[in-house]
Amino acid sequence: MKKNTKYFLIVIMLVLVISGCMKKEENNVQTKESRLVYASESEFEGLNPILEETNLDALLFRGLMRFDQNNKASTDVAESYTVSPDQLTYTFVIKDNIKFHDGKLLTADDFIFTIESILDDKNASFLKADFTEVDSVTKIDDHKLVLKLKHPFAPILDKLTVPILPKHAFENVDMRKAEFNSHPIGAGPYMFDKWDRGTSLTLKAYANFHGTKPSIEKVIFKFIPDSNVRALQLKSGEVDMTLLDPVQVEELEKEKNIKIYAIESADYRGILFNMNKDLWKDVDVRRAFSYATDRTQIVKGILKGYGTEAYSPLQKHAFNNENVEKYVYDIKKAKELLDGAGWKEGQDGFRYKNGDKLAFTITAPVSDTVRVNMANYTAEGFKKIGADVKVDALDWSAITIEETEAFMVGWGSPYDANQHTHILFHTNQSSLTSSGYNFGSYSNAKVDELLDKGRLTTDPEQRKVIYMKFQEELAKDPAFDFIAYEDAVYGINKNLGGVKERILGHHGSGFLWNVEEWKWNDQ
Repeated sequence: MKKNTKYFLIVIMLVLVISGCMKKEENNVQTKESRLVYASESEFEGLNPILEETNLDALLFRGLMRFDQNNKASTDVAESYTVSPDQLTYTFVIKDNIKFHDGKLLTADDFIFTIESILDDKNASFLKADFTEVDSVTKIDDHKLVLKLKHPFAPILDKLTVPILPKHAFENVDMRKAEFNSHPIGAGPYMFDKWDRGTSLTLKAYANFHGTKPSIEKVIFKFIPDSNVRALQLKSGEVDMTLLDPVQVEELEKEKNIKIYAIESADYRGILFNMNKDLWKDVDVRRAFSYATDRTQIVKGILKGYGTEAYSPLQKHAFNNENVEKYVYDIKKAKELLDGAGWKEGQDGFRYKNGDKLAFTITAPVSDTVRVNMANYTAEGFKKIGADVKVDALDWSAITIEETEAFMVGWGSPYDANQHTHILFHTNQSSLTSSGYNFGSYSNAKVDELLDKGRLTTDPEQRKVIYMKFQEELAKDPAFDFIAYEDAVYGINKNLGGVKERILGHHGSGFLWNVEEWKWNDQ
């Protein structure tokens, strides 16, 4: 009897152990399935969406409006809106019972606070130029508000996709120093969980989100500056998705566990001319370097065909002007322009003017191998026109764009034509005097006039004419040597489903726009 009891106990213990192992294995599978690990090329300084733009904004926050799959602004936090006949007054009704991640109700007060914070100079928001046409925002009740404009402003609904901040999180606090910036509170499908500086940032699903409830419980942004390491970790399964360099695609598309998404983007690359440097004050010098850039070979060789030659910041927009000067590769014309500008070739093959050598440095972020490769290729090519050009590949922390001689820039937007044109090319958006992104202090009175008209004209056909003229003027007096539009190529675990493609913005931004709808296919 004792012997049988002993065997019985052993069997029971084995069953419990096996059951426990199976349970542990099930839990491990569940943990794997409920997480999405994204390999990010860089870390963020902060997470306040009116102080810094990140690819987390769509996960953490929501605005009155939201861009849909066609990049059109549609209602989100707003239940509905009406517009007055003169297009100066917008009345919004906010959805009931939308709560921030801390449980506080989102009301009209929070939206008003957000707009006021953007316009407050002490916060130095990069979004200020988007809202200078706002005359007033008035609360009717907690769920209704009226926004009045100084002039009809065509892009206003696009601008109202701006994330709404919780007013209560900033009481008696300097926004620039607020804890919120590293521990944000939004109303999006994911909420802040933890941030291991230098390593990763984790978001977790928000159970009370007003829209589609996330299927994936956690989204982890793993900071990996080296593109080769990102690709290796995608291949090994340590990360589930990452933005790839074009040269990595051929090898990774052979992997059975990886799906490649090559998505059209409005993301262009070019060389920013710093107009504070004497060299670039001569438009013919800028035009010469534009002619000396072999865009065809850059798209073919560096981008491996994942892109198109660039000649305008609105090339991917309905307002694109195909008839502007495209600066087709022409060494002879480039040399003629430099000769006319007084830069004469010396015995060493380089050009000189008043004893100064035709020389400058292109700065590029070392973490972006595509930009570094473009900089090196163009620098080598510029020797053909007698220019001694060097490349300085630096960490972002060591780069101040305003202080560079030339910078390998990356910009672009799939939204309204005002987006990423006014803030980049208008005189009053110089980063030396405002919070704008005109890092090269480009200034052209005709460009300014056209950009101002484009913002304040509401008729689509009239706007198209204005922005086509803007592109003509910008081509005559280039702020950038536009090089190429780069497709956003993502490598993703093949078991991830729910991805909805749309034309993306700079650095592939916008790919995570509907991540709350994503799920593991075997869930």
